[in-house]
Amino acid sequence: MLKKPIVNFSFPASVRKSLLSLALSIAAVPGFSQTDSVVTAAEPAPLPAKEKVYQLHRKYELSGSAALVVASYFGFRALDRTATMTADEVARLNVKNINSFDRPVTTMNPANFERAQARSDFFLNFSIASPVLLMMDKKMRKDWLDLLTLYAVSHAADNALYFAAAFSVRRARPFTYIQEIPMELRTGEAKSNSFFSGHVSFAATSTFFLAKVLTDYHHIRGWQRIAIFSAAAIPPAMVGYYRMQSARHFRTDVLLGLLVGGTSGIVIPELHRIAKKHENISMAPYFAPGGASGLTLNFKL
Repeated sequence: MLKKPIVNFSFPASVRKSLLSLALSIAAVPGFSQTDSVVTAAEPAPLPAKEKVYQLHRKYELSGSAALVVASYFGFRALDRTATMTADEVARLNVKNINSFDRPVTTMNPANFERAQARSDFFLNFSIASPVLLMMDKKMRKDWLDLLTLYAVSHAADNALYFAAAFSVRRARPFTYIQEIPMELRTGEAKSNSFFSGHVSFAATSTFFLAKVLTDYHHIRGWQRIAIFSAAAIPPAMVGYYRMQSARHFRTDVLLGLLVGGTSGIVIPELHRIAKKHENISMAPYFAPGGASGLTLNFKL
């Protein structure tokens, strides 16, 4: 039996952490940039600014994506309510119906859940804050608002993919199969939204965004690029490992979360880089009258 109840680390907390990291970027970068702009009489005039790496429409993309990320707080709360499980539903669960690849996660020791969740949150927080490291680079510091916008758009895209899957698929979390856990802890809200791991996806979006932007700005190719992206996979992989250790997600949930998050962190900057080369391509958020929202990719022939 558990000595302490399972703590439900819901996604709204992750959203707040993401917004905090974005706010820290806004607050910290102007200070860096200010020192770069000082030119004394003895110094030569600054060189003309180089072309930017990405093409963005900040007025629309920053406000639109930031609104989507903030609005996702309510989406996560709605998802928790949708993913409610009753005692009868839990009683009907059969571990034999789980595929052999995912089944071992249901054998985790409940005594280790609290520690595993704490470690998962540590790597999640680290991942979310990691793009702030880009501001140590003088070249990228000058484009801080563009990068902040791109970071918000990447997370908005990741959230859209996550909600599309999580609201469509009901999958009981692994710990609901564990008989040693009291029934009251296996029922209620947020018990059937295991597919897929949003924590891993959120973390992967952040770290792969860092790797993508770093390699784009410095034109890093070959084995160095492979090494950077390999390193970017480690923090979200650790998030996934401890999410499984706490029986919050199955292996396939974690792998798909890593894939979706990594794709968001790479593809969104890449689309903006392509748009820089081809002026007939543009991206912008949209809001439909019925309340739907997302991102549009426009081509002008």
